[in-house]
Amino acid sequence: MKTTLAFPFPPPWDATTITFFSRQLVLIHGFYDTHVTISFFQQKTLGEMTSAVRGRGCYLNNKRINPHPTTNDNNNNTQQKPRQSILSESLINVGFPVCKESTLLASSRAVTALATQVRGLRMVACASQAMAWVAHSKFAAYFSWDLNAWDIAAGMVIVEESGGRVDNFDGSRADVSSRDMIISCRPEREGEEGLLRDELIRVLEDNDC
Repeated sequence: MKTTLAFPFPPPWDATTITFFSRQLVLIHGFYDTHVTISFFQQKTLGEMTSAVRGRGCYLNNKRINPHPTTNDNNNNTQQKPRQSILSESLINVGFPVCKESTLLASSRAVTALATQVRGLRMVACASQAMAWVAHSKFAAYFSWDLNAWDIAAGMVIVEESGGRVDNFDGSRADVSSRDMIISCRPEREGEEGLLRDELIRVLEDNDC
């Protein structure tokens, strides 16, 4: 069956079909004036279709993901105070870059350092899938080394339009030329923006990662 997708921006496009643990993923991202503007990511086995257009929101199966703190999802008018730390409550996905010994060792040190400090660790090896699950708030964060533009271009728009962050290891905002990144989901409470990223940066710095 042939499916035609109509996008509101001109080429260039990049379309990739990935086989990940025998699950077929379809990944599309579009550039306009050197910026990623539109993304489409489909996880066929799980029936997940994630899409985003810069400035127009992120959608999971055509339902928009609220980009604001998740306490707003419950229409709760009670203002909750921001926490000082959320690392111990977080499910983190860690990259495992095997192409270089230096990054592989850095990943191993990060896993060792975080193992007793977080709710759980995962190692989903597909960057676009991990970023989609950060956008869905299934993962609180994902970080990795030596990423390529085709690994993260689609995921950047998806995460940012869902209310999350895509940052370099020094805390500055990442772009498609960045290689080492920390991707974090939208905060649960007002005032917690960037909190998990900063906690992860401290762990990485303290352990020479």
